[in-house]
Amino acid sequence: MCSGKVQISPIAITLLVCLSISILPAVCQTPTVAPPATPATITPAQAPPKLVAPSAEECLVRVRGFEPTLMRLKDTCKSTISAIIPDPAAYEKTLPAFDKVIAEKDGKNLRNYGGLSEAFYYAGDKEKGKELFSKFEANAVSLLGAEDTFLGLVKGDIGLLFFFENNYPDAETYVLDALTKVEPHMTAANSNNVLSSYMCLALIYDKTNQNAKALEFAKKAVELAIKQRQEPMK
Repeated sequence: MCSGKVQISPIAITLLVCLSISILPAVCQTPTVAPPATPATITPAQAPPKLVAPSAEECLVRVRGFEPTLMRLKDTCKSTISAIIPDPAAYEKTLPAFDKVIAEKDGKNLRNYGGLSEAFYYAGDKEKGKELFSKFEANAVSLLGAEDTFLGLVKGDIGLLFFFENNYPDAETYVLDALTKVEPHMTAANSNNVLSSYMCLALIYDKTNQNAKALEFAKKAVELAIKQRQEPMK
C-alpha cells in the first residue's frame, strides 16, 4: 500500500445490512418447552424465547417486503463510495503500476485495485471497472490466498449493483460466485455480506419464476439473520 493511503474496502453491502438485520427477522418466537418446575430445576431467570424461522413461503414474503428499502440504498452506496474515492481515475494514478504490484506480490495494493474496480463500477464507468476487476480477480488467489474473502466481497458488491439495475443474469452470476468465496469462511465481519447475497438471490429467483430457489435463499436469509441475533459469531 502506498504510504498514507487508506486501504479501499468493499462497503456497499455493509451499508445495506445495517438496516436488514433490524427489519428482516421479525419472525415468530417459540419458547422451548421446559419440564415442570421442581425445587431442583427452578432458576432465578428464564432463558429468553428462541427465535424460530417461519416457513420458507413466509420468509420469501418478508424478503419481498424488504425490497423497496434495498433499492433505496443504491444511491446511498454510490454516495458513500464516492466520498471515499471522489475521483477513481485520479486515485488510480496514485497507485503503483498494476504489473509492478503483481511482480512485487504486493497484496495490499492488489486489494486497492480490487476496491478501485468497484468504485469505477459505482461511478458509472463499467468498462474501466470490468477491466480492473478482471485483472484483480485473475491474481487474487495467487497473491491473497484461496481462503481470503476480499475477492468475494468485491464481487458481491458489484453483483448488488447489477441487481439495482435489474440486470439479473449478471447479478446472479456475480453474487453466486461471491458466495462460494465468502460463505465457507463466514465471520461476524462478513456475515452481513452473506445475508445480503441470500436476499439478493431470493429476489432474483422470485422475479425470474424460479420458485424453489427463491424459497431456498429466502429461508437462508431469515435463518442467518436470526443466528446473527442469537448466536454471535467471531
